[in-house]
Amino acid sequence: MREPIPCLLDADTVIKYYIDFRGSEIVKYLFDESPTARIYVTSVQVAEVISIFYKSCRLGAFSETERKEYIDTFLKDIKENKIIVYDYVREHLLDFKVYETITHIRPPNLKPERVYIPEFGGYVSELKDIADTGDTIMLMIMREAHLITDKKCYLFSSDGHVLRVADALGLKAFNPLGMTFNDLPQDLDKRLHKRKKTSLQVICKDCNNESVSLGSTRTIDICEGGVCIKQPSTPLAHTNRVNLVIHNFANEPIIKQLGTVTHIQDDKVSLKFDTLLASNIF
Repeated sequence: MREPIPCLLDADTVIKYYIDFRGSEIVKYLFDESPTARIYVTSVQVAEVISIFYKSCRLGAFSETERKEYIDTFLKDIKENKIIVYDYVREHLLDFKVYETITHIRPPNLKPERVYIPEFGGYVSELKDIADTGDTIMLMIMREAHLITDKKCYLFSSDGHVLRVADALGLKAFNPLGMTFNDLPQDLDKRLHKRKKTSLQVICKDCNNESVSLGSTRTIDICEGGVCIKQPSTPLAHTNRVNLVIHNFANEPIIKQLGTVTHIQDDKVSLKFDTLLASNIF
């Protein structure tokens, strides 16, 4: 059993679990598929998330009925401990020294990125160039967790200031916007084995009839338990079973494996092998 790893999410990142935005695939992976990620929010962020649902509804992103369903689901996830609310008042109210350190770090010299969201019928800012109280509280908690867990915790935010302050404090922070599954820390990945980035030729074949080719492609990375490849000419779908023949740089077949598609992101396909490979084979 792998130890749970605290992952502190800001309000905008939490929203990506319930509403599809850029970065939603990474957030949903953390919530639903990572074997180790334990999702935390601060108590002030609970109000922020609910406020975002109300604002999005007013902008026409969804109906009032849907807004109620989103909020009810969010609160249900808290009640069932899918999301853990961190009590920052009890733990950090008197931590003035940490607060001062964080608030004195200058914000980045960036302007908020304005992105048009068709569902909203308007623009939203994906970056802030100043820190608000919620940001400061989150960073205080993250700094404490970073020390308590010996750096085995992660912060997820798309806020430019938060990411810059986290970097200045030496915290492990990730921006879900533009991330791929291969960018996730190894200990949050459900693949248990260390991945090796390599570009090897892969022939994909029908799992029931090896004479039926699904196309040739290349590996992105590989480990004892599975492989990530570019989509072949016959696109693979989630849960597809595939016969894989992987060649070395001398174009010799070195791996023949059955695999199951577990993830698809853009043109990248992750497959889990039926049986583990020897670690020295690739």
